Amino acid sequence: MRISKIFCGIVLCSLAVLPAGAVEITGTTSVNVTADTANAAKNKAFNSARREVILRELGQYANTEQLATLVKNSSNDDLMNIISSSSLDGEKVSDTSYSANISFVIDGDAAKAWMEKNSVQNWLPSSDSNVVVATTPIDSVLFTAVLVQPISDWMGLNAVARMVPMDLATTSVVGNNVSFSVLDKNVSKLSKALWSNGWHVQKNETDYKIWK
Repeated sequence: MRISKIFCGIVLCSLAVLPAGAVEITGTTSVNVTADTANAAKNKAFNSARREVILRELGQYANTEQLATLVKNSSNDDLMNIISSSSLDGEKVSDTSYSANISFVIDGDAAKAWMEKNSVQNWLPSSDSNVVVATTPIDSVLFTAVLVQPISDWMGLNAVARMVPMDLATTSVVGNNVSFSVLDKNVSKLSKALWSNGWHVQKNETDYKIWK
């Protein structure tokens, strides 16, 4: 599975789930930096580009204010620990300047662990969560929620579930789609609570689809 988004200009980012289950996020940005020497300019360019890509790409799956603070307070070495690889295109070097299109591949599992260690709310899938292997219990119905605003929608969905009351038994996470099982006895209560709190509920032959 591969989810990609093209940003204006040359900026390209993607979230990829590899066959082995590892999650990788790719981002590209342009740099044009001057310094006392070419080497200093290159180092400055890489450090700046790394921060920009991490903040932009992980910001799609995390609380942006918390992430921005963490990135600002992290050392370059800290940020390098969540990068699995980098590549260059259109590199130009002079005695005092450096320009290039720099791409970074963010290790999703390392990034998630880093954010959680530093108390940053995030919706970044782990490698395990993208392998859809869970089954729905016999006395349950599968619901799939499409989360447009992943963190706020998920928090809101849990708040609605507590009104029933019930816990959401998550079975899979694929991109912004979260599937969870609901006991038969709670389906009607949950559906009514969702409708009352601004959610759309669509009943299909074998499951339910919900969205804001």
